[in-house]
Amino acid sequence: MLHWRRGRGTVTVPGARIRRVAVEGKSLEVVLFEDAQADEAMRVRHRNEVMVAALGAEIEAIIGDSDPADVRRPVRRQSAPVWPVRALAHLRDRLRHGSPWWRRALGYVVLGLPLAVGLPVDRSVGLMAWLLLPASVVLLRMWIGMADLDTRWVMWRRGVTVRARYEPDHANEGSSHLVHFRTLDGRKVTARPALRGRRDEIRYDPEDPSRVLAPTRVAWLGFALAGFLVTGFWGAVFGVPAVLWVIEALSLLFQEFRGAG
Repeated sequence: MLHWRRGRGTVTVPGARIRRVAVEGKSLEVVLFEDAQADEAMRVRHRNEVMVAALGAEIEAIIGDSDPADVRRPVRRQSAPVWPVRALAHLRDRLRHGSPWWRRALGYVVLGLPLAVGLPVDRSVGLMAWLLLPASVVLLRMWIGMADLDTRWVMWRRGVTVRARYEPDHANEGSSHLVHFRTLDGRKVTARPALRGRRDEIRYDPEDPSRVLAPTRVAWLGFALAGFLVTGFWGAVFGVPAVLWVIEALSLLFQEFRGAG
């Protein structure tokens, strides 16, 4: 299919509907068959002759590789809406079919901002907390991932300890060891732990045996501290305005409750 865009209009032509392609210097012309109901040939100009020649060669390949069944497909013409309408439609599709984080972000913007500036609390603190709280959450989440805190929490809740065999991983520079072990139901698993364990034991997640944690202590604390200095510290700093705003809001609510009592 050939998609020809000009402004907000797009013409989609099946390859079998294209009769010939003519390239002359910086100009390219695509001529359609008469039954395609095209008023004029498609003409494109580009400042780079090499790009025009390459585009012409690609269109000729479309003609040669097109399916004869494409002859029955009509030429489609459609017009894109103006930018605000197109942006709103794109946002609607993201909210309906995209990641749930889009809906959470919209809820945070729609509900969080009025709550931050509408309550009888210091509005500057509320606005600052509303602006910095997403960055705080992202940075703290990055630190949790860097320090494997989420993995360690899962292993503490449902992890199973088994004996394993370590071997050097020469194919992957990012991980220095591979670990081989059997699960409780007898399955053989090969995984890459983040760190080399002190003993020939590992803990694995029964729901995902490839998720392995080696029982290291000192080395893991070093990684966790380094990650905290890089991302966790700033995540905690950016979360201070939100903590102050919550304390002030709770204090005001407690005062009103005592006054009403």
